[in-house]
Amino acid sequence: MKKAKIISVQAKKGGAGKSETSLNLAYGLASRGKKVLTVDFDPQANLTDILLGRDHKLSQQGAEEFLARFEELREGGQQDFLAAYQALGEFVKKSSFEYDINKVILKKCDIKDAILKTRVEGLDLVPADNELSTADIELKSQMNPANRLRIALKKVESEYDYIIIDNQPFENALTYNSMSACYKEGDLILVPIKINRGGLIGTYDSLTTCLKWLEEYEPLPFDIKLLVTMKNKNNIDNRWVESLKTAFGDFMFETVIPYQAKPVEEASIHQKVLLENDKSLKSNVAQRYNQLVEEILNM
Repeated sequence: MKKAKIISVQAKKGGAGKSETSLNLAYGLASRGKKVLTVDFDPQANLTDILLGRDHKLSQQGAEEFLARFEELREGGQQDFLAAYQALGEFVKKSSFEYDINKVILKKCDIKDAILKTRVEGLDLVPADNELSTADIELKSQMNPANRLRIALKKVESEYDYIIIDNQPFENALTYNSMSACYKEGDLILVPIKINRGGLIGTYDSLTTCLKWLEEYEPLPFDIKLLVTMKNKNNIDNRWVESLKTAFGDFMFETVIPYQAKPVEEASIHQKVLLENDKSLKSNVAQRYNQLVEEILNM
């Protein structure tokens, strides 16, 4: 039985292009006829917002509804602060999903119930919301907390060609779940690197976590590959890319993603993936993401 290739995109440093890479890789594979499932494993829920076109802009009506609920709670006997707290909580949770990845890994729903269709043909999504930020604490109090995502994905991996997991930029139980989900030969931990000191530190920390996991917990057969992202046109970045490719060899993608703010920002403004935004398709950064997709297909 065919099983999806699982790709976990991990970077222990914000601003390395992690979510941008996850989005464009998922879109690029789906646009080439592959069946793709994306798992938003980041409480910031960037993948969810873009793939579902969620608009979080505030409105005057929203403020009035919040205040009306506050008054209602206060008139019901709540203390002012607690009434305001509860009213705010109800407002921010209005956009929550009935089923999402948080509920999946806490065994409150089946992953099949949480999968949503996106506007992109062949591209499905398990959404996230800010409640995912509390999952680490809940998981640590439960049995076998690091294998929840793997167990869930096993139920659907035969229905997809690729499963892309976008992760948060720090280490906790979610990180371990994402690594553990890459349990088969050919599965991949993809680590984006931005060429600055913070990016190199984040890459080293990500690799350290992977190696510790393999040595101390479970010798999984997944591959690890580094992807240079947001590269500037200067001699220092050029030299570092050369040095990294020489040192890491086959553990580096040949593709290098350049820094190009305008097309990325234009796609973001229109709540689109870079590779689906007509104005951005001819940009260098879009062309390189298409090159990355081809590298993945040829692995």
